[in-house]
Amino acid sequence: MAPAANFVGPIYCDTAHMWMGIHEPVNTITNAAILIAAWVAYRHVKRSGVGFSSGLIALLTLLVGVGVGSALWHGLRTQWALQLDWIPGVLFLLVLTVLWIRQLYGWFAAVFGVLAMVVISVAGVGYLGKALAAITPNFFALPMFATVTVAGVIMVSGSWAKYGRATGLLGIAVVVAGLTAAFFRSIDLIVCPYVPFGTHFLWHIGLSTAACLGIFLMVRMKMGGRPS
Repeated sequence: MAPAANFVGPIYCDTAHMWMGIHEPVNTITNAAILIAAWVAYRHVKRSGVGFSSGLIALLTLLVGVGVGSALWHGLRTQWALQLDWIPGVLFLLVLTVLWIRQLYGWFAAVFGVLAMVVISVAGVGYLGKALAAITPNFFALPMFATVTVAGVIMVSGSWAKYGRATGLLGIAVVVAGLTAAFFRSIDLIVCPYVPFGTHFLWHIGLSTAACLGIFLMVRMKMGGRPS
């Protein structure tokens, strides 16, 4: 892997594998999974008959933005492309969380819950991130992943209670897919000696799966969730 000083932003195992002008070929190409997930989610919303609410349109648009932005970032590795990589992804997470909590407890709880999640995530990264990054740089985000997981468990519990078993299981699938993605993102640099192109590409696949299932979940909640 090339020295970090030669590159803008985070470094991955795949960073040093330039191919046909693409800085990170595996990480770039696997963003197709995100665009496929957006298409599958779009088709599901269309078939469901619930209509394209402003929330669902926002999620679908942001998911496409994640796929395009991430591909540009991994392919070009410029500062402006880095912003296009993380901003749509964070916005997708926040919008999905707001919509999920709103379906369970209303708007006030949704706004309060998201603000609490953001504050705790930022505080955790600020307090523990540097020490964790000393183990391996990608551990920097572990406090955020832990906070989002706790929020996810709370939302799954509420979904199961309000909408039934099938909706609860779908919520679990969202959280598990997200956790799996976070795991592979976190260990990327650790496995470079064994997997030269790393495991960051599995972050793309796992996260796109979680995002697609998250949209499925919003549709199911809009349809009432039960019986199951």
